[in-house]
Amino acid sequence: MNSTTRTLQIVVKVSKFCNLRCKYCYEYPELGNRAAMSLSQLTAMYRNLHDHFVAADERDGAHTALEFIWHGGEPLMQPVQFYRQTLADQAEIFGSRLAISNSVQTNLMLLDDERRELLTDGFDTVGVSLDVVGGLRVNLAGRDSQQRVTANLDALVAAGVPVGCISVLTAQNIHAVEEVFRFFESRNLNFRVLPLFDTGEPGQTTPFEVTMEQELTALAQLVDLWLTGNLQRPPAPLDNFVQIAARYLADAQGPEYQDRREWLPVVLVNTDGSCFTYGEPYGEPDWSIGNIFTDPFAEMLSGEVFERCAVEAERRVARNCLSCQFFDVCGGSLLAETEARERDEDGHGTLLCTGRPVIAYIAEQLRGRVPATVEQWRATHANA
Repeated sequence: MNSTTRTLQIVVKVSKFCNLRCKYCYEYPELGNRAAMSLSQLTAMYRNLHDHFVAADERDGAHTALEFIWHGGEPLMQPVQFYRQTLADQAEIFGSRLAISNSVQTNLMLLDDERRELLTDGFDTVGVSLDVVGGLRVNLAGRDSQQRVTANLDALVAAGVPVGCISVLTAQNIHAVEEVFRFFESRNLNFRVLPLFDTGEPGQTTPFEVTMEQELTALAQLVDLWLTGNLQRPPAPLDNFVQIAARYLADAQGPEYQDRREWLPVVLVNTDGSCFTYGEPYGEPDWSIGNIFTDPFAEMLSGEVFERCAVEAERRVARNCLSCQFFDVCGGSLLAETEARERDEDGHGTLLCTGRPVIAYIAEQLRGRVPATVEQWRATHANA
């Protein structure tokens, strides 16, 4: 890899245990499971990553940044002291040899004084999951969590904690996209919309499914709301789509396809330490590239399963992206790093990229609204 700085995101499924029962959650069968990673297992993971990437940086003349994303279940169900200790262990093991950051993805139902302090000084960023509209994020008694989470969110924002949010688009809120947008706009919060995908549990998401047409209409509406609104950054994944559209209009070259053998951008670590590349079937033992608690990371990246994962990512791009007008400014990551369950199929095994029509829509909107900016992009690229 030619870049002197490279980033690996490590999604840490510290526990599946959760205080909510969101009706579309892909971990639903395990939300009552109290099993959690231990401090010693996390220490083993840190040492494994440290030894691998310090050696890799010396070999490649590069600088690696590791982004730990603490996930669940509900990660804040673990004791505050657990995080205090593991973050201290992490700092001791990595020192200044690698750039390290930590974020946590939470439903924010729990926010006592200890957890508020932890979110303020223990993590670099906090991700909050709430749908604003829909009533699908419920507690064990079936009561909607929105009011409580909103109050806790506003308290975090008032305390100056860096916060981003995720809202799942379902049949329950697809009609209320503007309300969702205005909720975050009024708080000046970046957010992501995540269209509902099949969890694999028969019938679980059926009542809440949205069609591809509904999804595309909602994303186009969000584009319009952003262009006429006050949020500086469009909601994800539109932020990425806008960059692709801008490069397309400017005739600028985008990122090349990223071969996982050269660099793996994301790894998901299940509670038992088994690891999965993003885009392959998470949780299925046959697709685990190894166990980060016990297997050297270099061996995980050179094993048969990892090679199979790399080939599958290449196949997704070959089937879907090579003929796309935006491929040269996208690089194929929209499908290479996306699980099949997060995309619809055409009935013949080909995934349908929701990015393509939305990028085309954005390009037309930008072309019509900001022609001077398009010309400036072109001039900048020509002089680069």
